[in-house]
Amino acid sequence: PFSISVHSTLAKYGEPLLRILRDTGCDFYDVNDLKIPDAAVMNKSSDVDAWGCRWDYALAGIHGIISYSPLADWNNFKTYKMPAVPKVTVEDIENAERMREKYPVWAGVDLFYINMQNLRGTENMLMDFYTQPEEVQKLIDRMLNEYHLPAIEEQLKLKPDILGLADDWGTQTALLINPSLWRQFMKPVYKQMIDLSHQGRAKAWLHGCGHTRAILPEWIDLGLDVINPQICCMDVAEYGEVARGKITIMPDLDRQHVLVGGSPDDVRRHIRDVYAKLGTAQGGLIGYAPLELDMPLENIKAMLETVSTYERKMPQSKR
Repeated sequence: PFSISVHSTLAKYGEPLLRILRDTGCDFYDVNDLKIPDAAVMNKSSDVDAWGCRWDYALAGIHGIISYSPLADWNNFKTYKMPAVPKVTVEDIENAERMREKYPVWAGVDLFYINMQNLRGTENMLMDFYTQPEEVQKLIDRMLNEYHLPAIEEQLKLKPDILGLADDWGTQTALLINPSLWRQFMKPVYKQMIDLSHQGRAKAWLHGCGHTRAILPEWIDLGLDVINPQICCMDVAEYGEVARGKITIMPDLDRQHVLVGGSPDDVRRHIRDVYAKLGTAQGGLIGYAPLELDMPLENIKAMLETVSTYERKMPQSKR
C-alpha cells in the first residue's frame, strides 16, 4: 500500500499539489476528497486542546508550543478531569462501511506519552520517572482506564482494519528515557492498547519520531503490526536486519535534509536506498510520502512518483 501525509503543505501549494496527488493516488483514501485547508484554521495563533493544554503558534501551519500544562502542579491531579471519550455515531459507522468498499478503514486514539508530557511539562515529566514514580503510575492508570482504553473500545465499533497509535519517543540520538524505565512504565501501556486492538481484529499501527532503535525489539515482542519510525536518524540497514520479517515497516523519509534540501534525483536515490534496506521480495514495507512546508514542489513530485513506482512492484497483501 501507499500512504500520503498532506497536512499544511496543501495550504501552501494548493491546486498544483492537488493535481500531482490526483495523478499519483493513494491506497488508503481517495485523494479526490482532499481540500485546501481553510486559512482561518491554518493561521490560528493559540488554542486549548481537549486535555486542557494551551498551545501557542508562532508560524502558521507549524506545530505549536505548550504555554500552560494543567498538571504542572501535582496538587491539581485529584481534581483534573480526563477528556470526554469521543463517541462513534451511526453516521460514522455508515461512513466506515462505505470506505470499506475501496479502502482500509482507519480508527485511532490520541497520543499517550506525549499527552502525559504535555499535561506535566516536558522537564517535569522526564524528572518524574526518577523522582515521583508513584505519581507517574497513577497518571498512567487514569489515562488508560478513563480515556485510552474506553476510546479504543469505542473506535472498534467501526470494525476498523487499522487502529492507529502514535507517540514520539526519541531525540535525534537516543530514547527520551532509559530503556529500562520505558519497559517498566510504558511497555504495559502499549501492550493493553495493542491487545485490545487485536481483540477487535484491527491491525495495530504506531507512529514514533526520534531515535527509537533501543525499543524496536519491544514493539516486535508486543505484537505491533506496523511501525512508522523516523528511520533516517538511525542506521537504516541495521534497523532492517532486526525488523524484516517480524514487523511491517512504514519508513519516514529524510524530511530534515534530503527532501527539503536535495535535488529531485537526490530524493529518488534516497527513497530507493531506504526501501532496499528495509523491504523484502515478499513485502513487509509500506510506501509513505511525507509532505513538508519547505519541500520544493519538484521534490514532492519526484517523491510521489518514486514511492508509487516502488509500490507497484511489490506484492499486494490482502486486508
